[in-house]
Amino acid sequence: MEKIDVTSTVFYYVAKNLSDELLGGYINNIQTLDENTFKIKVHKQKTKQLIINNNVCFLSDYLLPTIENNGFGVFLKKALVNQRIHEIKQDKNNRVIYFKLDKHYLIFEFFSNSNIILTDINFKIITSKQKEEWKDRIIKKGEIYKFPINYNIREYTENEIISEIERTTQKTFEQIGRTELISYLVRIYKLPPSDMESIIDEQKISKKTITKIKKLYEYKKPKLVFVDWKTNKTLTVINEEGFIYDDVEKHYLESYKRNAVKSDVIKQSKNEIILKEQIETKNAFEEKIKTFNKEGETIYAYFPQIDQINQQIKLATSKKINETEIINKINDYLNKNNLGIKIININQKNKTYIAEFK
Repeated sequence: MEKIDVTSTVFYYVAKNLSDELLGGYINNIQTLDENTFKIKVHKQKTKQLIINNNVCFLSDYLLPTIENNGFGVFLKKALVNQRIHEIKQDKNNRVIYFKLDKHYLIFEFFSNSNIILTDINFKIITSKQKEEWKDRIIKKGEIYKFPINYNIREYTENEIISEIERTTQKTFEQIGRTELISYLVRIYKLPPSDMESIIDEQKISKKTITKIKKLYEYKKPKLVFVDWKTNKTLTVINEEGFIYDDVEKHYLESYKRNAVKSDVIKQSKNEIILKEQIETKNAFEEKIKTFNKEGETIYAYFPQIDQINQQIKLATSKKINETEIINKINDYLNKNNLGIKIININQKNKTYIAEFK
């Protein structure tokens, strides 16, 4: 799956939407779409599908084909099915969304290589899709999960933000250049560079600049859309009528449909192999049945002679005559009387013998 840049504001509105749609619901299934994509089914009045891939998560009504869960998917399903969702939030302005459940936190990180982390209610890590390590945080079993460090711009007023910028840069707000201001906001508040470049006017940096930025979080009709920014495809948010996930669904469904076609081809190929093996096994059984039937008919036809041979072998064995002598004497008798039977081998210990019917 292609890597797409997703702005941090996307996750603010995704978390807000998921909270509206899923809060109070119960997880009733976890399935795998491909090696990097999971589907979480949540029941709240009706069942809804949450799709999580490396770039973003979104709700979809489409019945997307699944594959067998890998070990991580199996573990998540066993741990989380029937747990209720109590809280869904974005962490600060990070590309991180977390679910608070009955006994766990389920955390989705959509930066770096992306990750899914399951912790207990005290944030002790139980498992994760992958282990990761930074200078200030470690993602692995047994560690206490730490959210990435930054500051939530929504928690501060315009004046507080400006005062902190001036204190940090040792400049008045009006003295700060556009590039320096964008760099500061991206670094400290994890604001998306693409949005900052479109909002911040090089000639008119003022308190209104911060007001415009904070309005990014006040959209009444948020909609996720793809835009081209520099050399990358970027998913961002606009204020526009329509289902919030329209563009996201259209984009990813094409990929999932292609995977489904590949999956169907693989399944068809496997099914053909299985069918062929089943047919070969069936034919082999039928041949054995024919052989057994033929042998049974032969034994029935020669039953008087076989009974007589049994008696002679029993008698000879009681007289402690060796096997070779018994075979020779019985075969002489059978041959003289043209009975069409020949003894090949006698095993006195196991009380068995092999006869050949001519």
